[in-house]
Amino acid sequence: MGFHILVLAGGSGTRLWPLSRRSTPKHLLALAPGGETLLRATLERVTGLAGSIRVVTAADQAPGCQAALAGLGIDGDSIIEEPEARGTGPALALAVALIYREDPDALIASVHADHRVSDGAAYRAAVVASAGWASATDGLATVGLVPTAPVTGFGYIEVAAPRDPHRWLPPAETPPEVAARAAALPAFEAAGFKEKPSASIARGYVEDGRHFWNLGLFSWTARRFRSELVAADPELFATIDQVADARLRGDHDLATRLYAGLATQAVEPLVLERTERLTVVQASFGWSDQGSWLDVGQSRSADGDVDRDGNVLEGDVVLASARNCTVVSRSGRLVAVAGLDGIIVIDTPDAVLVVSSDQAQLVKEIVETLRASDRDDLL
Repeated sequence: MGFHILVLAGGSGTRLWPLSRRSTPKHLLALAPGGETLLRATLERVTGLAGSIRVVTAADQAPGCQAALAGLGIDGDSIIEEPEARGTGPALALAVALIYREDPDALIASVHADHRVSDGAAYRAAVVASAGWASATDGLATVGLVPTAPVTGFGYIEVAAPRDPHRWLPPAETPPEVAARAAALPAFEAAGFKEKPSASIARGYVEDGRHFWNLGLFSWTARRFRSELVAADPELFATIDQVADARLRGDHDLATRLYAGLATQAVEPLVLERTERLTVVQASFGWSDQGSWLDVGQSRSADGDVDRDGNVLEGDVVLASARNCTVVSRSGRLVAVAGLDGIIVIDTPDAVLVVSSDQAQLVKEIVETLRASDRDDLL
């Protein structure tokens, strides 16, 4: 049973406009500590854990992904191209189908390319623990992060009875020091997913100790995922198999046409929320999905990349009596900010964003307005 890691590098990160565009989606932005792209940082974090690591991305993003991974040993054969963006459900189903044809007994972990993590060792142990529980239970497993605040914009997962730690099995390729740390992580039966609760409910989740943040870090065997998929959506299962077979025959036109007919859906409601064989691994590490410019500013502040007035700055920036601002200049121009508190300014060659930190999620509405106005040149 080989261990394979899939790195999901899809999406556009619309809340990080104007820096994030179709040609430079969130995972290809230099937002990781040290100025790396989030994708490259993710690959470096999981290198050495599995026999194979592959990037799953949209076809039009594949060249950018390959360029970002230069020097890491990730060649074109290690990139699985989704013909068109159809969400994590079809994307993972296709990747699993292709791996299954090479290795029917494969153990697979899926991680996201656009997350920022402050403790790589704890993250690695959690991914390995998840994979080990998927193998031990012939089921599916996920990582649940202990919440540090009652965040209403995150998904949560509730846990029930603890798993017997003696049942856990490390993947064969796991380095001993990672396996030892993974074995010590608590694991539980899953009781259900809870999406974006109200503030009062989220506070209760933090206090009860039974609800963790859902990070979208999943593991399963290829056989078990396919079994769960055919039970959940037999038509999708059949089409994905046709797409995989067409691709392996070299008939990419047929594969693209078949895939284009699929509905867009996330893997959670498609498979994870339906299964009765889900294990949750409890983990704790610094994490952000970099879902908005507020998240980016907070991550950089936590790393100490902040001045004495709480400002996060990049590029040619001058401030006067400004506090708690995030100001990024990628245009080559000087950006000056005076007398403001809690403002985000992102300056690029063809667009400037100015938004209050507490309204950072509204950037998505700007993108939707531009799209409705056919301003594709800015997207």
